[in-house]
Amino acid sequence: MNITIRQLQYVVVASRKRSIQGAASELNISTSSILMAIDKFEQEFGIQLFVRQRAKGLVTTAAGESAIARTIRMLDEAEAFVRDLSGGGQVLSGELRVGSFTSISPNIAPQVIRELRAAFPELIVHLSEGDIISIQRSLRDGAVDILLTYDAGLWDEFDFEFLAKAPPHVVLATSDPLAEKERISLEDLSDRTLLLLNLPQSRNYVQSIFEHAGVRPGPIQRLESFEMVRASAAAGLGAAILNIRPCTDTTYCGLPVVCRPLVEAEPCPNIVLATRRGSRVSRRAQAFASICRQFFESDNARHLFVK
Repeated sequence: MNITIRQLQYVVVASRKRSIQGAASELNISTSSILMAIDKFEQEFGIQLFVRQRAKGLVTTAAGESAIARTIRMLDEAEAFVRDLSGGGQVLSGELRVGSFTSISPNIAPQVIRELRAAFPELIVHLSEGDIISIQRSLRDGAVDILLTYDAGLWDEFDFEFLAKAPPHVVLATSDPLAEKERISLEDLSDRTLLLLNLPQSRNYVQSIFEHAGVRPGPIQRLESFEMVRASAAAGLGAAILNIRPCTDTTYCGLPVVCRPLVEAEPCPNIVLATRRGSRVSRRAQAFASICRQFFESDNARHLFVK
């Protein structure tokens, strides 16, 4: 093979950044080095990696996506090879890149990272938040090493480990008459505005609950963040269906919400850790996974769910 490990790394970064200039800036090298690595890869393996478009930068071809996914796996193995032969021991250092679904991460990731840093002070964790599509792209492209997310909408190309069930619950203003009920049904909500978190899988999931039960929701108001959904519910603008409950029922605007179990608890997503299928999971990612398991056995984790 007449292409170096370093050139393979350049190609992976170019794919992740979707830009030759962006890859060069991140790696602090010249754009000509990136171009040379791409040309070398395409000549070596006889495939076209990218289509270059003025508005979109580098667009990875279907063949390129497959090739780069395999390249990432090979680079993972190369890193493990060097680490194993050099006798890395038990001390973890360097950087771990974690992707997390945006509504999960504030309630779980800081506590997990705190425990991880306590065990391995020289380890730096970079956390990238996003919707289910963007974080999966980050994992596929090698921008992150592991995902903390829901399994709903998870692509088949990833391996995943179950951590916890996340049943849906209803979020209401304290003044709402439904707050007096111990459990709330979808029929109870059919005459109220549905406050919907406007993320790709989130909105599909909530609508699937109504479809599964054969109930038509009331008027839908789409909102762009998890906390905006909670604050709108607290202000009496409607009712929301969420799967994670923060440690406090007081919202950013200072108003409290009431959380009640939803009678129709199916479909129920799971919180999982996802990794690239066939790739060797780094010791840093394994340590993160281990702390996640410990967290979901704790009392702090039990508060996250309304049952």
